[in-house]
Order: sequence, then structure tokens, then C-alpha cells
Amino acid sequence: MIEKIKFRSILVAGIFIIHLMSSAPAMSSPPALSIDITSSKTLNGTAGDYVTVDGTITNTGEKPHQDIVTYLSLVDNETKLPVDLEDWSAEKGLHIGTIEAGQTLPLNWKIHFVKSGAYSLIIVAEAAGNELPQVSSIIQFHVNPKINLNPGEVLPVALGTPIILSFVLILLAHKRRLEE
Repeated sequence: MIEKIKFRSILVAGIFIIHLMSSAPAMSSPPALSIDITSSKTLNGTAGDYVTVDGTITNTGEKPHQDIVTYLSLVDNETKLPVDLEDWSAEKGLHIGTIEAGQTLPLNWKIHFVKSGAYSLIIVAEAAGNELPQVSSIIQFHVNPKINLNPGEVLPVALGTPIILSFVLILLAHKRRLEE
């Protein structure tokens, strides 16, 4: 009798566990995507330069992924704050329709180095139906300050005023000598 009660208890517990597992929401696994930044060596430059961030996205899984959006994420290493890409790049995100199993696609963004400093960059990919994005490895790069010999556009005034005054004084002196 006790064995029947134990068996029924185990059977009810098993059915309860199976019911809980079948009614639990399915966890969406992240897509099998690999993202690489291929232009890590060419990102260093001077403020004002335009460079291209090149990368690749590869479907390493066995089924196609649809409706993928990739975008850049940029962080200023000094302030530890994200950088608003509005000034840096007109291309915020790249929409990829479908990427087939085993397929590799190129990714390209043209960015403008706005401010000097040290930065970190990653490429992020979001696939439809997945809760977690895929990210590339972090790339560190440095933007050198632009050396400006004419800050504030004052150089023409600073050099031109004495030259023009000297020329006028020479003309006046020459005119007086001619009149004498």
C-alpha cells in the first residue's frame, strides 16, 4: 500500500513537472551570428578625417536568419559615455534582409572623426525574434587633435593689418618725397 502511494506521488510529481516544462515560455536562443570588425588597423586618424569602418557578419548556424539590423556603438573612453553618432555618421544602422546559413556579408559605415580622444567601437546586430543582440569584439582607436595654424580665422587680420599699414605709410612717405 505504501509503495502504491509512493508510486502515485512520484507519478503526479512527474506529470506536474512535465506540465510546467511544457507551459513555460520558450527561451529564444541567440542567433548563430559572428560579427567581426576588419578595419581595426585603419581607424586611427586626425579630427576632421573621414574613415570607413569595415566589418563582416556571418551566419554560423544551419538555418537562415531574417530581418537583421546592424549598427555601431561608440564610447568615449575618457568620459566613459556613449557618443551620439549623429555627428559621426549619417548611416546609423544597416538593415540586412535575410542571411542564409554559412553566408558572410560585408558591413560598411563611413564615419567622420569629430573630436580628438580615445574611443571604443563595437558592431551590434539585432535579429528579429531574439531578445539578446549579438556583438563584435571591442576595437580601441585614437583620434588625434587637428593642428590649426589659424584658430578663429584671425591670421589674415593679424598679418594683413601691419602689412597694409606699412604699405600705406611707405606710399605717404614716397608721395612727400615727390612733392619736395
